[in-house]
Parts: sequence; C-alpha cells; structure tokens
Amino acid sequence: MNTYDIHIKNGEVIDGTGAPKFKSDIVVDKGKIIGVFPPNHDDVREKSEKHFLSSFKARNTINAEGKIISPGFIDVHTHDDHNVFSDPSMTCKISQGVTTCIVGNCGISLAPFSYKGDVPAPIALLGKSDNFKFPRVKDYVDEFNNNPSTVNVALLTGHSMLRVEAMKGEFDRPANSKEINQMIDNLMLAVEDGSIGMSTGLAYPAANAAPTNEIIELVKILPKMNGVFTTHMRNEAIDVIKSVKETIEICSSTKVRTIISHHKCAGRDNWGKSKETLKLINEAKQNNFLDLDCYPYTASSTMLLKSFVKRADKVLVTWSDNYPDVSGQDLNDLADNFGLTIDETIDKLYPAGAIYFQMGDDDLNRILKFDGSMVGSDGIPGDRHPHPRLWGTFPRVLGKYSREMKLFPLEEAVYKMTGKSASVFGLEKRGTINIGNFADLVIFNPDTVIDKASYQSPMLHADGIENVFVNGKMVWQNNLSTENRPGMFLEGKKFN
Repeated sequence: MNTYDIHIKNGEVIDGTGAPKFKSDIVVDKGKIIGVFPPNHDDVREKSEKHFLSSFKARNTINAEGKIISPGFIDVHTHDDHNVFSDPSMTCKISQGVTTCIVGNCGISLAPFSYKGDVPAPIALLGKSDNFKFPRVKDYVDEFNNNPSTVNVALLTGHSMLRVEAMKGEFDRPANSKEINQMIDNLMLAVEDGSIGMSTGLAYPAANAAPTNEIIELVKILPKMNGVFTTHMRNEAIDVIKSVKETIEICSSTKVRTIISHHKCAGRDNWGKSKETLKLINEAKQNNFLDLDCYPYTASSTMLLKSFVKRADKVLVTWSDNYPDVSGQDLNDLADNFGLTIDETIDKLYPAGAIYFQMGDDDLNRILKFDGSMVGSDGIPGDRHPHPRLWGTFPRVLGKYSREMKLFPLEEAVYKMTGKSASVFGLEKRGTINIGNFADLVIFNPDTVIDKASYQSPMLHADGIENVFVNGKMVWQNNLSTENRPGMFLEGKKFN
C-alpha cells in the first residue's frame, strides 16, 4: 500500500477555473497534487473513489468537511521585493491564503539596480539604500533560493530602475536613443535571468517624463521573450481615460501581454469614468492580450505627494523618515499642529507615505466585477501604519464582495485570485487544482471568511483561513505561521 504526504478529505473543491464547486478529496505527495477524487464525472465517480481510497495511507489527514479547498491565492500586485527577506514568514500574506506574490510592480524592483545616487519617488517604497544590492536579477534569484520565504515569488523588472540607472539620475526628461538601447539590453538580460517582464510607474517623478514611444521601444522586445507588461498608468484621475488609451496604444502596437495595475478612478470629479475605461478595455481585449488588477478598497496608498493629496477627500500619513511618530495621523491635523500649510507640512514630513481616500464604491464594484479583472493587494509592507489591504485583500473579496454583497459567485471570486492570474502571468502548474500541479492550496470556511484589518488597526489577520499549503508544505495552521519556508522563485512560461 502506498503512503502519501497529505490527504484532505470531505471538502468542497473550487478548482480555480471558474467551474462550479464539487465535493472531493485531494491527495498531495512530494509537493504536487497527485489525486483529485472522486472526479467531477458521475459515471466514474464511485469506481474511482473506491479504488483510490483503498490503495493508500497518508502521513497527514485533514478533514475539510464544510470547508472550501481552493488553489492558493496569487497576489498579482505586490511590493514584497524585500519583505520576503526581512519577514520570511510573510504572515501578512499567508494569513489571507496568498501562496504566490508578483513583486517588482509600479516601475520599481529591487533588481536589477546598482545606481548609488539620490533616487526619485517612488523607489523609496522598497526601503533604504542598503536593500538595493542586486545588480542583476540572477543575484536576487540566488538570494531567494538560498533564503526562501513561505511564499513563491515572481519578479517584474521596474522601468524606473532601468531608467534611473541608464540616465545616471537625470530622470526628468525623455531618454535618448543610447539610453533606451542600454535599457533594452538590461531588460533583456533581466528576463534571461528570470524576470517575467517589465512594470511601469508612469505617474511618478522617476518615470513621468518618459514618452509613450520610450515604453513602446522597451516592451516590444517582451513578446518574443514571453514577458508581460504591467503598468501603473500615467494618470488615474482627470486623465484616466487618456491614460487607458495610451496603454491600449502600447499594447496594440507591440502585442505585448498587458496588465493595467490597480485600476481606479481617483478623485470625486472622476467618479463614474470606469464606465468608459472598462468599455475601452473590453473593446481592446477583442484583439489584444489586455487585463487589469484591482484591490477591494476605496482608498489607495503610496508616497506622500502633493499632486496626490490635492484630489483626495482625506489623507492619513503612513510613515515619515523625519517624524516617525506621526504614522496613522490625519494630514490636516498634522498641518494644524505644525502651524503650517498642507504643502509645507508635506515638505516637512518628506520622504513619507500616505493613504488617500479618493475612490467611489460604484467604480470599485464595477471594476471588481469586470470580466477581465484580477485581485492584487498593492500592499506596502514597509509602512509603519500600512493600508489594511496588506493583510485583508483576499478574504475581503471572498467575504464582503462575494458572500455578503453577492457581486459575483464564490467560484468567480476564486478564479480572479487563482486560475485567471496564473494564466495571465504565465505561472505554470499554479492557480488550479489539477493532478500534476504544485500543491499550493487554501482551506477556508466560506461562511466566516472575512478581513479584520482596518484603517485604525491595519495589521490584523483575517478570519476563516484554516490551512495554507505552499508546494505541499503547511505554512499556516491554527492562525499561526509554521516553520516551513517552501517558497520557490517562479519564472514565466512560453505562451501559446
């Protein structure tokens, strides 16, 4: 009789494809799913179950009666580049069922980067200069493989890093042809080293002087290298429609697989524009590979920047190098306490981060429900008082938006977090429950799963996440991280 590692029995399987859930057991051995039974076909269900159940033992048996067994959630938009080293338990992610993180978003990545001068926003979001010690992506890969975390990691190459390095810090102008060629060479090397593509942060000082053609020249090399392109667009407020059109131009002219990052319509004057942006995206999807991610909150978070403050209803400061004790305080209150204007207060606090309350519920619901949307937290782990999305994104989608609001069925919610994401980013044998796939799995209670993190108390783990497995190893159990660190560095696949 065979002995296998794990037998999860009596659960309801949501397999990550969007298909209806079905009662089934899962068998795991040597990090892979080796059994899903009874199969989802009535004519062979009874026979297969009797055959499999009578022929093996398991070292660990888990009764998932009344629970959902799903693929591990894939956080497609993170800034965990350094967090996987500084906090290898990654409790903020595994506690909500995340088993894979895409890092290097918004144009900033720890690798490749060797520039030692002053760096523009938002590069500081990834930490102090000591964190930037990876001249090549292969150096980052080696570090992760030698010191893995609980989660799998896939790395995007940040356009801003390529730009600042090639332009020797002169980032407030378009790149010339020589500089673009250097960026292309560095991007190609990065992908050869294991990067899955390139991200941009065109709204930020590091890259907002880059014209459309600069981006096109870079990303047009990616299709032949099976790379993807993700973009924090040039504008998510008054010019959000114009920015979507620019993104579609880049996508359609290069045929690169494109993902719009954390799609939103920021500022009250721009609420409702998602009707037009989603219409444009849907039309473009007919002839291009174009998708988007979003997070389930009406507040965003990034560097404390004057241009962002002006369009927000309310601003909370999340960190300040000069005044660490202000984390979590309202910017208006701080200005009053300092006896300064808002702009003077920002100058006094900078470098700093902030949470901006600036989106409408109708737009958020529309974007979350959109057929092409995936889920990404965009959490910033270095913040002293982080946005609650760092700890609550995925259970919030399951609990609030699927179960309570019924915005979409649970199967669709899981698909947006798993199978869809793995397909778009080319993560092979991830994102679905299928024989031969890596055993990245979550067991959760569909009746109780919900986020607990709030703007006042942002670092609380969710309810209802029972067990989390990464590559067949238990990493979350009884509301605690285990000692296992089975995460792998993931490279992209060859798309059909």
